[in-house]
Amino acid sequence: MISTSLPHRRPLHALSLLAVVTAALLSGCASGGTPAHDSPTSAPPTSAPPRGVVTRAEADKILDHYQEVNNKANKSRDAALLATVEAGQLYARSKADYEQFDTLSAKDKKQAGEPFTFTQRTFYIPAAGNWFAAEASTTGKNHTVMVFEKSADTGDTWKKVISLFPQQALPAPAAKDGLVEPADANTTVGLLAPANVTDTVEDLFATGGTKDGSKLSRNDNAKSILTTYKERGDSLGSQATVNFFPATPLHEKVYTLRTSAGVLVIAPLAHKEESLVKNSGLQITPGKTESVYNRTPRAVVADSFQGEAVVHLPLQGKPEILDYRYAMVDSR
Repeated sequence: MISTSLPHRRPLHALSLLAVVTAALLSGCASGGTPAHDSPTSAPPTSAPPRGVVTRAEADKILDHYQEVNNKANKSRDAALLATVEAGQLYARSKADYEQFDTLSAKDKKQAGEPFTFTQRTFYIPAAGNWFAAEASTTGKNHTVMVFEKSADTGDTWKKVISLFPQQALPAPAAKDGLVEPADANTTVGLLAPANVTDTVEDLFATGGTKDGSKLSRNDNAKSILTTYKERGDSLGSQATVNFFPATPLHEKVYTLRTSAGVLVIAPLAHKEESLVKNSGLQITPGKTESVYNRTPRAVVADSFQGEAVVHLPLQGKPEILDYRYAMVDSR
């Protein structure tokens, strides 16, 4: 699904006595490159041009097919149809958007069903593997970064597994003969290895960035997460505590692209937000979004979030979160 949902949407809660409903509500808070179709310039005349995991023409067709099916699925909120072109972290978020559709405003409902078109396409295609990345603009002038993957998990067909909306241009992936080069996920780049990006970003939620998260640049995206951490229990006052705990992403794969100054990492994110009353005799009444999954008042409300992030690991300096997205996918 094409979506520009807030980087982190936290639910509304109500705190109530076992026998008496109170008025206390818990409110929440929320974040170019070298085209893969460039012609090779150095191959000798007798050599065939290098071929990536897909050609530019094949990548265009994959994106066209995704666009067509996604628009049709969004119109009727058909999760089964959407699953034929989406998987992984993105599908978890999209399915949740469908499930939570009735909680949206009339304006957001209308926007969710509007068709879109991908324009200004650029593809980043590795020489080998089972995935490629793309950048494009959409009808609403949103800039999106995507990853398509073909694997056993996606039924041996190309499905979109990542969709992000960075507000700034990404560092350009380096290319040779028109093909990009992934980096080893376990090799440290500057301060961080790509495989550790998920835990490092989640540390901003879990501890306020006092552990692994201290390695990250405090840019606007990191500050947004830290604001969520700092304000996590403000509206409950002394009645309850709210904390975040890292969770296992539904799709754990990390995607990497070398740049001239480091490595671009696209990684999965996941955590639980747990709200717990301090005193017996109190319960939390689930908010509107939580009630989609469980409307029963209870002493503990655990909301599950799945998401993605794109982070640049520079050879010098601190890694930067260029964009991140979450959706609540369950509440128990």
